[in-house]
Amino acid sequence: MINRILKSFKPYLLLLPFCAGVFLGADDQTKVVTILPQIMIDFEIPITSLDTASWLITIYLIGYTAVMPLTGRLSDKFGFRNLFLISLVIFSIGSILTALSPEISKLFHREPNVNWILATRFFQSIGGGALVPISIAAAGFLVPRNKLPIAYGLIGASAEAGGVFGPLLGGLMTQILSWEWAFWINLPPTILIIISVLIFIPKNKFQDIKIDYAGSFIFFLFIASITLACAQITKSNQLLLLFSLISVIALIAGIFIYRTSHEFIVPKKILKNTLFLISNLTHFFIGITLIIAIITVPVMAETIMGATPLEGGLRLLRLTIALSIGAFMGGILTEKLGAKIPLLFGFMLISLGFFFMYGWDLNISDPFMTIHLSVIGLGFGVCISPITFCAMKQIKDTERGSASSILTVSRMLGMTIGLSSLTAWGTTRFSGLTSDLEGFSLDPLAQQKMTDATLSSGLQVFQEFFLIGLIVSLIAIPIGYFMTSKR
Repeated sequence: MINRILKSFKPYLLLLPFCAGVFLGADDQTKVVTILPQIMIDFEIPITSLDTASWLITIYLIGYTAVMPLTGRLSDKFGFRNLFLISLVIFSIGSILTALSPEISKLFHREPNVNWILATRFFQSIGGGALVPISIAAAGFLVPRNKLPIAYGLIGASAEAGGVFGPLLGGLMTQILSWEWAFWINLPPTILIIISVLIFIPKNKFQDIKIDYAGSFIFFLFIASITLACAQITKSNQLLLLFSLISVIALIAGIFIYRTSHEFIVPKKILKNTLFLISNLTHFFIGITLIIAIITVPVMAETIMGATPLEGGLRLLRLTIALSIGAFMGGILTEKLGAKIPLLFGFMLISLGFFFMYGWDLNISDPFMTIHLSVIGLGFGVCISPITFCAMKQIKDTERGSASSILTVSRMLGMTIGLSSLTAWGTTRFSGLTSDLEGFSLDPLAQQKMTDATLSSGLQVFQEFFLIGLIVSLIAIPIGYFMTSKR
């Protein structure tokens, strides 16, 4: 009996190093949210250049997303075990360089230069982004096919939990030590993961597959340019036109390569699979709604509610716990009932959570805050497994790395475009709402009225963010229904 139980749990135990690696890579997506003020001080970035500082998050998302198709295909060619280890090493070196970026900057400049930490963050993101598709591909080899929904749920929960734990960990490290330790702390678990993979994970064979490096570059150019264009979306300037033009040219070049070359960045059969494409569209909407939740909650807490960075991270902890529970539930429900019921249930929970949060005011407190965050976290978690299961259902074992990379890219693209667009729109919206207010008054009553009006304007912007999340999640429901109904 005991041997049978151990045998049934062995595949999931083998997945633990991969889940831990995915958690670390995703954790560094959002870790910067709570340590951004300290980084701005060290690199002498004025508060008026907050849009420059926000690129510490965006640049990681760009690299994290753009590298996925290439590394997914490389894992098909050279084996998931080798690529996973290489990615962990790159991520570790990037973490070290980011922690040392103030000192590195001073070696070459008289004053701190933010471009150095942007470069090290980008290098770090290459390793972090590769871990997700490689882990999903590894699940296809390590876990029996009938148990894959639970495996996908575990990997997805690790990615989502890492993204939500990031602000909490960043705030904690900054409060106890300094912001650099938010990156130094990556090293011990990374070393343990590498040792675990070397000891317990079997090697898999190489395959004779050609890699489309030109297509990979075109894809990176498209991701970077469309993100930069979205960041300028509220400004009718030359940069918006330039980045939009580059993204269109990159898209046309990608279509040309797809039509004329024998090999593409991902196998062409995958891109002709209608079920796979619909699953990616559903995942794209998940990315938009997820970034709204995990960024807005701590920023709202720290800006207009007077919470500390640690308190903002602790609020997200409630969402994280519910998300992890939901991911496990979603895997079991998908295995027992199929994909349709858990997916629609998850989307309805997300919509309900955003509806509740749209009604938040400055006095929102427990137990309502915990209930609302738990509802939306549970919904995000439940959706993970059915989307992944539908996307990978018709994919061959030799193409799982490529397919999983594209599936993850769709969510990250939603997060990246959502973040840059909402940041640009939110800044413009807040400026418009407060444009008639005076900056300062010697009259205490008048000053208090201006402060209240500013807080009210900020609250309105955050409420509109939640309303956008509600609308996007409602749009995704019929798409998800069609996805789970298609054979």
